[in-house]
Amino acid sequence: MKVSANIKTFAISIGMLAVLGCDKPAPQQIKTNQTKSQPESQLLKTGLTERIRIKDQTPWLQTLEQRQKHYNVPGVSLAFMRNGRVVWTLQSGVKDLTTNHPLDENTVFQAGSISKPAFGAVLMKYRQENALDLDADVNKLLTSWQLPQHDWSGQEVVSLRRLLSHTAGTTVHGFPGYAANEVVPTLIQVLNGAEPANTAPVRVDIRPGSKMRYSGGGTTLAQLVLQDVTGEILPTMAERLLFAPLGMKRSSFEQPISSKLVDNRATPYKGDGTAVPDGAHTYATLAAAGMWSTPTDMLNMASAVRSAYLGTETDWISQATAVEILTSNAPTPDSPNVGIGFFINMSDEGEMLGFGHGGADEGFMSQLYLELNSGNGYAIMTNGNNGNQLISELEVRIKEAFDIGYAEPETKTIVELSTNELTEYLGSYAVTKPVVVDIVLEAAENGFLLTASPYVENEKHWYQGKDTFFAMDGSTVTFERDKSGAITDLSFNNGVRGTKKR
Repeated sequence: MKVSANIKTFAISIGMLAVLGCDKPAPQQIKTNQTKSQPESQLLKTGLTERIRIKDQTPWLQTLEQRQKHYNVPGVSLAFMRNGRVVWTLQSGVKDLTTNHPLDENTVFQAGSISKPAFGAVLMKYRQENALDLDADVNKLLTSWQLPQHDWSGQEVVSLRRLLSHTAGTTVHGFPGYAANEVVPTLIQVLNGAEPANTAPVRVDIRPGSKMRYSGGGTTLAQLVLQDVTGEILPTMAERLLFAPLGMKRSSFEQPISSKLVDNRATPYKGDGTAVPDGAHTYATLAAAGMWSTPTDMLNMASAVRSAYLGTETDWISQATAVEILTSNAPTPDSPNVGIGFFINMSDEGEMLGFGHGGADEGFMSQLYLELNSGNGYAIMTNGNNGNQLISELEVRIKEAFDIGYAEPETKTIVELSTNELTEYLGSYAVTKPVVVDIVLEAAENGFLLTASPYVENEKHWYQGKDTFFAMDGSTVTFERDKSGAITDLSFNNGVRGTKKR
């Protein structure tokens, strides 16, 4: 099946930690024999382990609390849906390490890029009741700004449909937001890449409609279009057209956070376990990354789209609108498949299996997924930059325990490596982007221990052949050689590179 990458990835990368992992505590074997009478939520509190499994080795299983500690994720909140209805929630940990106040089901997190399908739903609800051409050139709809001419101007249009499905050829993947003491730019400043914006200008550098490339910049342009057309800001539109009709009382696009949510918000934490300085970042790009929400609210939104798509409940949006939302606009049948905001999980035969989206803001990681036919699904929100790794383990456990979703463990085979062969790879490598750091590799059995202080200490990597090593968090390191066969560089699977120091 064409799964996982289209739903799971495309969230903004936050620093080296997401790639290199973190120091690991000694694992503890947990007995996982469960009884049918045990509450379903308890199945997610045990039996967790890395997504990577080693062939012919029994995995070491740990509790949810142990995995949170391992990843420096203070809190995780999860909602579970069956037949289109949330049937239970699970919270573990605290919303703030200073106060140690525990999470509850109403604690709000920044949803990151799950803001995109929420914005898409707002736009489509407005369009259902008003004239708005999804296929028109956006420059004909804009009044406050114009998208600069590009190589395909007059040949291929940049339209709302293409912007919301990441097929418009626009630039800028994601947005880091602005710390509490920083000036927040306007949408037009963001689109122009002008101070105080901290990202490049949004432009078109790929032929519109030719391929899918994730672009938070495109979603931001769509937000400005809707604002120009309606004369209304997104927070009030979302409340009127989405949150209030669906009873999403713990959701808002207000930035900074609204007064009604501020007292029960999660504090964001970096990958090393320290709090994000001055708290949650402020996002000018509301449609791309600015929603605060809960797992329950996000699932209820997805369920409402599903119900309308199936024609069972159409009092919020029509079936025709929902079908447009969940119809892939990708130029080819190959994954990733994207509708209006949502990534769509398709079978090899082209049948829709489910839909969802991942999210990443500074200090927050989230995931939403709902199966189409069964109405079963989950939403997970965390307040740590390493939350995506914890979410991956929870998704594997959900698939194992309930047969819901698409996450499967990946089995790796360790290839034996002689001492002389291993020596070629060892030493120190200099990384200059996205941070300046030295990576030191020291010998270990069939691999090495990787240290990139202060980010990573002694992360074990095993040899899998062809100059590539893997870690248990799924990251890989591949080495490059010069013409003489000597190791010169290493690269991680997200593109971070280092040069060997002589």
